[in-house]
Amino acid sequence: MKILITGSRGFIGKNFISHVKEMENIEIITFDHEDNLEKIETNIKEVDYIFHFAGVNRPKDIQEFYDGNQHLTEEIIDILVSKKLSIPIIMTSSIQADLNNDYGKSKKGAEIAIRKYNNGSRIYRLHNVFGKWCKPNYNSVVATFCNNIACGKEIEISDRSKEIELIYIDDICKEFKNILLGKSLTQQTEYYYISPRYKITLGQLADKIYEFKKSAESIYVPNTNSEEFTKKLYSTFISYLPNENLKIPLKINNDERGSFTELVKNNESGQVSVSVSKPGVIRGNHYHHTKMERFIVIKGEAKITFQNITTDETFSIYVSDKKLEVVNIPVGYSHSIENTGQEEMILIIWCNEIYDETKPDTYYKEILK
Repeated sequence: MKILITGSRGFIGKNFISHVKEMENIEIITFDHEDNLEKIETNIKEVDYIFHFAGVNRPKDIQEFYDGNQHLTEEIIDILVSKKLSIPIIMTSSIQADLNNDYGKSKKGAEIAIRKYNNGSRIYRLHNVFGKWCKPNYNSVVATFCNNIACGKEIEISDRSKEIELIYIDDICKEFKNILLGKSLTQQTEYYYISPRYKITLGQLADKIYEFKKSAESIYVPNTNSEEFTKKLYSTFISYLPNENLKIPLKINNDERGSFTELVKNNESGQVSVSVSKPGVIRGNHYHHTKMERFIVIKGEAKITFQNITTDETFSIYVSDKKLEVVNIPVGYSHSIENTGQEEMILIIWCNEIYDETKPDTYYKEILK
């Protein structure tokens, strides 16, 4: 299959190309503002689809709206008609196409040209798109907020209560990949729309991104499992962090036994820590009523011993890095872990709650021999 992508160096174009390159047997022809129409005329004959993302939304001169949106679309269609080709055009328009401004009217003109050509073409009216690689301080409030907050710059909000509707770049790419894969897509109106869409006020958006900034400087991470939008927005925010801010310093607690370091904390999912023990060291000898843990020895070997706090029933489990295994630590059992090897033992610990010194649910009880 061969496809033509216009606006190939733009936000949507770059993301879509990265997705298409992961597919097999698809040749991509790119077209961007520095190219001339001869490139399309020369390569158009074998093309199966045209993904028409090229457009102008922040010109220096109003005429550029019409040249870059409506007239370019008409010129591409003229080439197809002159060569008697019937190639579906997948065009990205805007929900502003019905507005009485030059941007909206130029997009509307492009839509009219596509509808006249038809030939299996689709017009997607896009809401506000967000995701990685979107240019900040241009025409995306999400990109601007993410970039400026990530870089410690001020943001301006004219109306915190103003509601916007957002769509995610990978959801657009998924829709267009399904076209290439020949998957049946739901017939919509004369215009197509990307789902899901997320409604949020400018104030809520800013508050969320400021929370992301705070978490990115610590070992806390936001809950991205239950809210799809939060996951997508958080991933977008992290892509705007300056390179020097990608690292997070950790507090390493050292003593004669080795070290203990908290790695990641989440208010919904608990925390992950790493413990390093010297040979012969025994850690633990405590139990929990509700707090539950999982142990994974990733280096060395260890004996994990359990003792029921009411019956004194005792048993042990042996683990090592020769075969990585997860060990559940049941409540109501005092437990200890002993480094039985000749080298340091590294233990990864997941706990289902963040440690709270005011209610630790951790009680010392030495395991009886």
